[in-house]
Amino acid sequence: MCNTTNLRPIIVALMASGVMLSSALALADGVTASTVSVGHAAVDVGQVNAAAQGSSYLGSSEAQSLTQKHRFNSGQSVKVLDKHELAAAGPVGGSAQALSYAPGVSVSSYGYTGSTKTSISVNGIKQGWGGFSGGQIDNGSLSVTFDGVPMVNPSTGLWESPQVPQNGILQGIGITYGPGNPVDRWYNNIGGQIDFVPLQPTNKAGASIKMSYGSYDTKNIVFNVRTGSIDGWSTILAGGSGSGNSYRQTPDGFANPSYNYAWFLKTRKTFSNGDFSLGAYLAKGSGYRPVSIPLSPIAGVTMDGTANSPLYSQATSGYYSSLPENVWFKRDGNTTWLVYSKLNLALDSMVGLHNTLWYRNGHRLHFHYNNYGLSNPKNLYEYNNPHTDVYGDKLWFSVALPYNDVNVGGFFLNSRYNSRNAFYNTNPPYYGSASVPNAHYRSDYFDQTDLAAFIQDRISPMKNLHITPGVRFINYQTRYTPAAQSDFAAAYALYPQNNQGTLPTASNSFTKVEPSVDFNWQPMKWLAVFASYAQAYKEPQVGGGGGLYQNTPPLYSLEKSADYNAGIKIHFRDAAYLHNFFLLASFYHLHYTNQYIPFYDANGNYLGDANGDSIYQGVNMALEDDPIYNLHVFANLNFEKATFAHYVTGGVSYDGLPVSNVPSSTFNIGTAYSYYLSGVLLEPRVWYQYTGAQSMFNNNTTAPSLQKMPGYGTVNLGFDSTIPTRGSIPGLKDVKLSVDVLNLANNHYNEFQYITAGGLLGGNSAGQVLALPGAPLTVYGSIAVDF
Repeated sequence: MCNTTNLRPIIVALMASGVMLSSALALADGVTASTVSVGHAAVDVGQVNAAAQGSSYLGSSEAQSLTQKHRFNSGQSVKVLDKHELAAAGPVGGSAQALSYAPGVSVSSYGYTGSTKTSISVNGIKQGWGGFSGGQIDNGSLSVTFDGVPMVNPSTGLWESPQVPQNGILQGIGITYGPGNPVDRWYNNIGGQIDFVPLQPTNKAGASIKMSYGSYDTKNIVFNVRTGSIDGWSTILAGGSGSGNSYRQTPDGFANPSYNYAWFLKTRKTFSNGDFSLGAYLAKGSGYRPVSIPLSPIAGVTMDGTANSPLYSQATSGYYSSLPENVWFKRDGNTTWLVYSKLNLALDSMVGLHNTLWYRNGHRLHFHYNNYGLSNPKNLYEYNNPHTDVYGDKLWFSVALPYNDVNVGGFFLNSRYNSRNAFYNTNPPYYGSASVPNAHYRSDYFDQTDLAAFIQDRISPMKNLHITPGVRFINYQTRYTPAAQSDFAAAYALYPQNNQGTLPTASNSFTKVEPSVDFNWQPMKWLAVFASYAQAYKEPQVGGGGGLYQNTPPLYSLEKSADYNAGIKIHFRDAAYLHNFFLLASFYHLHYTNQYIPFYDANGNYLGDANGDSIYQGVNMALEDDPIYNLHVFANLNFEKATFAHYVTGGVSYDGLPVSNVPSSTFNIGTAYSYYLSGVLLEPRVWYQYTGAQSMFNNNTTAPSLQKMPGYGTVNLGFDSTIPTRGSIPGLKDVKLSVDVLNLANNHYNEFQYITAGGLLGGNSAGQVLALPGAPLTVYGSIAVDF
């Protein structure tokens, strides 16, 4: 057990050393003695209340980090997805669909809404699980936060996109490429961090609601209600819910439905020298996952797995076909709930105190039925319901000295992850159940304690030059306890050989140092040259059907990244044809070492693992502008090369092969034009999105391959009309009608392809390519009302 008392001596000592370092450097940075860094930003003490109460949703440091000014002054490579790029995801798209509009980000899924799981790749480093096999070589290596609070399972490293299914409750999304600064880093920032920033309490009261309906009986509603400031208190309640069917078609008419919901409540109290807030978030996304489909017909691979059934492939049964429900289905759901508090307090004119306390519960449920081949197998059903509980506290001080801005502090967290899973058949002669499985099962506990202490100092030898060295000291502890013998006592008495956790209790502890530095030089008011370097570590993923601790001895090192980013930023607030103009262009090089890569079959059995050492390098560019005040444009571009310097599995080396599922390029561009016609505000929108070719993973060899999946692109249209009510209905401001058309050309493309080992569909499928097709033409209509 750990608490903040254990960290305070370290924090105090580090703060003292930081103050001495700052005084010794004696470098002027232009920060006056009347400012204090509250929430990572220098804020005049007398202005804290006003800043937190602003009606522009900028009442938190996370929201302030979305601004162009903040990004321009940062020494990090940061992209922000604003309302225009969030809208490009469509009215029923979730967090993953929105993220795909950032440079260097690609997504792969079996669905098209926020309900279903998605694999997300940022500069080639992955997070999430899209419900398919192969290629998740560096999975769980991106940090994810909601309103600044970590959401990732510390044991598995995983976060799933259905945990943020409703974009309508978001103000924006920030993506930091690379580990980032120590004050912002959590416990798995190997490749970067995704920050979901929800709507914030505001000074003025108001409300809005939006309802959408479209293709495949898709429905969505999202709303927010804001109380405005009442005696220094301001509260927001936001939420949404959606449902729909899959575009994958089954011969029995099963729609593979999905649904999601999200609720967010936050209240903030501001006072003369700071603010205090309480937040709560609950979200769930659940959907049926259609089976991967062969590109071409394969002997023995039919619609029900028997010889007399039609062949199952995109070329024979249809591009969007799927297996019938009575043969195969999988309901895949993810739930999270989060409660937290934040305190920002100016202790005096120089020192600010900040504290974040949180608790998060995550739960996953996979209910799987597999009677492919109509053989009524022993493992007919899978009931996989792992969960995790995490609580922690982050405490740090910001010290605004005449020559430096110092942040010093640390965090601790404790988590418990239970990997519970059961395979069974309820029919004779098995008579199994989810509680007494007759096939494979597991129920093991992973207790994680993560400790970190950090210090960083923003030094300015000149007004236009900022250098930020920093260091983190981390201690990551893992304790493993096998529990299937007690949690599945009846099954263990009958089938002890089916327990997937075969090793005894074990533990590990690692202590590491993570150095970092960045700089931002502004030779002109509108131009910044920046660069950063950082090292980061994380625990390898655990859980699944074996692997580390469960049936592989836990002899490993922490996974490590060393990341370089360098580039330029151009920012114009109000120049000719450059209104709110922001350009980011950067080069990156990330070296990912000590990679642990486990493999599992379709029945959750551990097959083995590989050791990897990969290099990711490329260029990101992002542009946003209002060339004229009623025209907005955005564009994002990435070119990347990702290769294995070292990859060994089964004693075979695959050094030099490309990292699987990393597109060679991504590109998107869009525009929105607003104009009035007879008092009605009209806004047509058009945007294009492209994902380049990417190498596939070969499950047959459990290794990367040179075989490529082709690139694909979609053209999309939108049209909004805002009708002012002119006070005809008390309290009603305006009504907005919208139409969105995604994949206008109805392009047939696959979001994901891999080479199967043959275990999923049998027949002669080993070595053949299976795919997940992307969404065809979809059309949605929406109505939104503002109060």
